Amino acid sequence: MPTDSQPLELSAAASNLNISAYRVLYILLMLVKYRRLDLMELNRHLYENPLIARGYNNETLTKYVNTLRWAGCRIPKASIRNDYHYELVKNPFPLQLGKEEIEIAGKLLNVLSEQTDESLAQDYRDFLDHLSWSIDLPAWPESTLVDNQRFFYELACRRKLLNTFRQYCQDAFHLELDYRDLTSNVVHAMHVEPQEVIQRDDTLYLDAVDCQSQETVSLDLTRIENSRQLPSKNRRTKSHLIATFVVSGRLAQSYRLYADEWVIYKNNEELHIKSKVDNVDAFLDRLMKYGENCEVLAPTNLREMVRERLKNLLMGVSASLN
Repeated sequence: MPTDSQPLELSAAASNLNISAYRVLYILLMLVKYRRLDLMELNRHLYENPLIARGYNNETLTKYVNTLRWAGCRIPKASIRNDYHYELVKNPFPLQLGKEEIEIAGKLLNVLSEQTDESLAQDYRDFLDHLSWSIDLPAWPESTLVDNQRFFYELACRRKLLNTFRQYCQDAFHLELDYRDLTSNVVHAMHVEPQEVIQRDDTLYLDAVDCQSQETVSLDLTRIENSRQLPSKNRRTKSHLIATFVVSGRLAQSYRLYADEWVIYKNNEELHIKSKVDNVDAFLDRLMKYGENCEVLAPTNLREMVRERLKNLLMGVSASLN
């Protein structure tokens, strides 16, 4: 409580103590966020904070860091060994994970390691490495993959096929293909513009534009017997619309994700979903069937399209009643 001698403000000593404590806590925040900062980087963050707006010499920063060390933060001395960086070795506020949760994380790594798309497992390993800094765990359980020579040979072949055609799509040159038709089992030549490799269920497809018919085709990669890049560059590139929508009520409990859809948020009542849309009309036709249990959130132009559809629908119903 303020006294008569200090009615509205703290003493100078208390004020100095408070601003020093704030600087220490802000330095901790920056180390938690970036984990490793040198003197110049740390001072830049201090300058950019409007409540601090200045930098400090090495001696002063060392005093602040020593305070964090005294509080239990693991920050080795800045030296030539760590390129003179202040490094927060462990998160001072670790997450608590149970044995079952850790085992599930390991099993998921096993599943992803067996997928054709190697980037799935690599991205997840990177996530686990980042997460391990925030939990009290010396190392994640070792992956226990299927010990099957034939399985790994087939997996290696699929990965090579996927990477080859992904590179074709990235290069964006026309392709000449020998493609075996599933119905007639006859191999015929095709001239296509490669757009994207996608996976549906367990099958890899090349989405491409047939240069003869100018139609989009999906070609099973396992039925492409030969491929050759041509010097002609693609004239068009496949573009996707990323849409966000929410389903609610009973639909949220029973909704099954389509290809190229993923959940970004959920609770007991709602499911927020992002979707990569190729055909906008077909996408909206599907969402309209869900009625009041579905709402498009983004982008704005897609919301306007839904609003226009509903307006036309109401006008049509009103005209039929009249």
